[in-house]
Amino acid sequence: MTALSGLLQGYVNTVPHKRMVTDKIQIIEPLDIVAYSMLGTDMSKFNFVNRDEKTYEWLEDTYSDRVDSVATGLASGSTAVTCTITTAALYQPGDVWLVGSEQILVTAISGSVITITRGFGGSQDATHANAAVMTRVSRARHEGDDADDSPHTEVSSNYNYTQILQRTVNVSRTKQRLAQYGISDPVDRQIEKYMKELMGDLARMPYYGLRYVGTSALGSYAGGFQTFITDNITYATSTAATAGTAQALTADHIEDTLSNIWDDGGEPDLILTSSWAQKKLNKFYEGFITTERSNEIGGNFISVLQNPISGGMIKVVVDRNCPSDQMWMLSTNQIAYYPFDPFFYEELGKDGDYMKGEVVGEYGFVCGFDKSHGAIKEFSTSL
Repeated sequence: MTALSGLLQGYVNTVPHKRMVTDKIQIIEPLDIVAYSMLGTDMSKFNFVNRDEKTYEWLEDTYSDRVDSVATGLASGSTAVTCTITTAALYQPGDVWLVGSEQILVTAISGSVITITRGFGGSQDATHANAAVMTRVSRARHEGDDADDSPHTEVSSNYNYTQILQRTVNVSRTKQRLAQYGISDPVDRQIEKYMKELMGDLARMPYYGLRYVGTSALGSYAGGFQTFITDNITYATSTAATAGTAQALTADHIEDTLSNIWDDGGEPDLILTSSWAQKKLNKFYEGFITTERSNEIGGNFISVLQNPISGGMIKVVVDRNCPSDQMWMLSTNQIAYYPFDPFFYEELGKDGDYMKGEVVGEYGFVCGFDKSHGAIKEFSTSL
């Protein structure tokens, strides 16, 4: 043994010293399951039958489109003329269409050529250019006319796949028996930890999921927002299209997107976005919030946004999992997780001196009526 003399100090002879060790283990990484919490797993809204299946479909239908375009320009001339249109299946005798400020009445259809009465009920415009937008505004059938074929839409189906999320629990017998600070049972500890990790993976599914059927060698992958929400996308870039130079997020981006969704028949009630966008929202609307005086609280936080088009209330929720340059506007009555096989723990067979099992679950994602949702993408996170 080493012989020491003089003052016995605390920084020598440290071997027998007891250590002060916490008996609680802290998880220092944040765990957000915001999307899962906000969207839930209520499948009743979709009325699925023949559950449960790995591949699943939901049916969608729309009303007949009311917008088309002129294929061959309408020259000024007599009130009774013919016109070539783009989508013949949308027309029926008796339709009233608006072109510019002029209304025209459809009296007959032959292929993609319609016979029309111009300036119906009003005045006639001058020439309408090719590709001029036409909007059906009404119908005025001729009294006693025989019924003609009417436009109709075909029911379509959308689909997705489930994906398996799994973590293996593998603890040696010796490790299981050791006394440890903060851990009363290593197996239970791993089960609890992995369950939370997998919930975090599940919460990221809407933002990153890309639909993939899977093969004998590759797992299937559930599609998320990017797979199903393709309408009402606003790019906050210099080109107003993907891959342009990122520009600052503005209130106009938000309001224009909400307007586009409303025009398509949607009514969003949830915004999922990043911390950067939340800060911008706070600034955009700081002059339009109801306040209550307090000498102890400073700042403002926008947690609910009023739809400037419909007046409906939209909950604003920050999600760490949301890409920093994105804001998703969702109608929650059309979107949910599909819990094909909710998370559980099961013991597995072993061939060694250890405790072996797995935490596993299988989930999918359902997003119907894509026009009732929208997003703002690629905005700058520094401007």
